[in-house]
Amino acid sequence: MTAPSQPTKTTICTEALKRALNGGTPEAADITRAEDYGLEKVKRDIMALGKTWKPLLRIVYDITKVGVPSYANPADFEQDFTVGLMNGTHTGALTTVTSTSIVDLAADEDVTQAQAEGKYLLITSGTGVDQAQIIDDYNATTKRATMAAAYATLCVTGDGYMVANSIAPLRKIPLALYNLYQHPGVAGTPAKFTQIENQTVGELALYPVPNAVFGLQRHYYADLMKLDMALDLYSTILRRWAAVLEQGVYVWKLGEDDNRYDVENQAYQALLIGIMKDDLAGFDPEKLANVAKQG
Repeated sequence: MTAPSQPTKTTICTEALKRALNGGTPEAADITRAEDYGLEKVKRDIMALGKTWKPLLRIVYDITKVGVPSYANPADFEQDFTVGLMNGTHTGALTTVTSTSIVDLAADEDVTQAQAEGKYLLITSGTGVDQAQIIDDYNATTKRATMAAAYATLCVTGDGYMVANSIAPLRKIPLALYNLYQHPGVAGTPAKFTQIENQTVGELALYPVPNAVFGLQRHYYADLMKLDMALDLYSTILRRWAAVLEQGVYVWKLGEDDNRYDVENQAYQALLIGIMKDDLAGFDPEKLANVAKQG
């Protein structure tokens, strides 16, 4: 059995315009306009409904610096889910890199097979910095570590590493409380964090200020408007939400001047509610019902 074709922004917008034209073939310029404006409007509609869409959960890693309290959020950051502090006593520099999933640790590394397997190998400096993968197999004699999944960026000999034997959850605190804690800037092992807004995507600030090199494992909700279209996650969103995206673009087109708008917009709103029920963390249908009654 052949798998169905993966929808793209072009196929979604083309089908929406065909429906608006009662089966006619849209012009290339109209398809481009639907991609640039219609689809973007639907994304805005979705993000206006909520910020905690489960399919938009992503994970990134960061490396702390001694004495530095704040770290930039990812470019597509919308809201934190969890922040974990990664720590470990087995550190060093890679001696050989065979592939994106096979590396050799330092010649004097004394971590045992039992201590290494199942732990994250965090790259703390160099070309492969800010990456982590779980060690699936480790040979304590050859120092060879085989990852359960490949690093996205190929590491190089000399990259720093840490075998992370603990990931401690950090507690989020309000910015006002952080400002009280932070002054004059106590150094230690971070236990709390807050978000500091700026002109872009903001910064994550730690307390106490790191007194050593740690890793940050960050699960966060991405902003659909800023999501990189080259990511596999974007393709997943197009496939998972194809119906609501197509209907949204269709309604956008009808809204220009078409008597079908009211009926089709109702269908679009129903689809938006549907994905809220399925995919929006913390969704409360009772609150939605109360809003509808008041309206």
